Amino acid sequence: MEVTTTTSSSYTPAVAKNKKPWKKTLLPWLMLTPALLLLLLVVGGPIAGTLLLSFTNWDGIGSADFIGLQNFVQLIQDKRFYAAMFNNAKWMVFFLTVPVFIGLGIALLVSKVKFGQTFYRVMVFLPYIIATVVTAKIWLGIYNPYVGINVLLKNWGLESLALSWLGDGKIALLAVAVADGWHFFGFLVVLFLIALQQLDKSLEEAAKVEGANKIQIFWHVTLPQLRPTLALVYMLLIIWSFAAFDYVFVMTQGGPGDASELLATYMYKLAIYGQQPGYASAVALTMGIFSLLVILGFGSLKKKGWDV
Repeated sequence: MEVTTTTSSSYTPAVAKNKKPWKKTLLPWLMLTPALLLLLLVVGGPIAGTLLLSFTNWDGIGSADFIGLQNFVQLIQDKRFYAAMFNNAKWMVFFLTVPVFIGLGIALLVSKVKFGQTFYRVMVFLPYIIATVVTAKIWLGIYNPYVGINVLLKNWGLESLALSWLGDGKIALLAVAVADGWHFFGFLVVLFLIALQQLDKSLEEAAKVEGANKIQIFWHVTLPQLRPTLALVYMLLIIWSFAAFDYVFVMTQGGPGDASELLATYMYKLAIYGQQPGYASAVALTMGIFSLLVILGFGSLKKKGWDV
């Protein structure tokens, strides 16, 4: 009795199929090594230095003395820190509303333009490419009580609106935020225009057929599709609000008093003017923790199924 066996030369064990050659596993990491090393030096180095300095008492010249958590204990009791943090919160509220609404509104208008749309895009984006210091100096001239907007208001008979824009503690921070918002909203317009170009137009057409008006189409069709872009914009704005520095430093230096002081300007003054790099590092580390919590919060929402 003959027993016949059949063999297949093409048979490969499942383990062999799933086993990847070492080159395919190692090569991508070797290719990424230069970028990872650069990232480690440029980002990781300063973070590690800030972390170490935050536990020391150092004047920037002599040797640093390790003091543990004393800087953070002082931070908790620092009224100027809380004032700066509250100003950062007001700054964040402004940028989460006014520039976003203006940017989205202009993007919607420009997206409807059939002729000369490129021209309008360039004109809207133009303020964003101007250097920050130049923009700040321009707005310093606008707020100048002798040659700026106050002169125009007085000539138009609107003297009641001629205010001390940067000298009044009640409106100084808002005045600086307006200058920064004028510079920044063009960037938001570009983001929203890109998002609007990727919308599903068939949904809008279907809504029109069903009799929906423009407001209903925007609220129930356009806005839900813009949710990922809005989430990205809000995340970036919250993080950037904690790091806001340049406009306040150039235009008011945190004054009058502490009316426009932000965490970044307060940290700078502590490190440079106050010669307290250790305490300034504690402030900087706190700002970094705020930003990290924002990123983790949006990441958690994404894991839960939110379209962010």
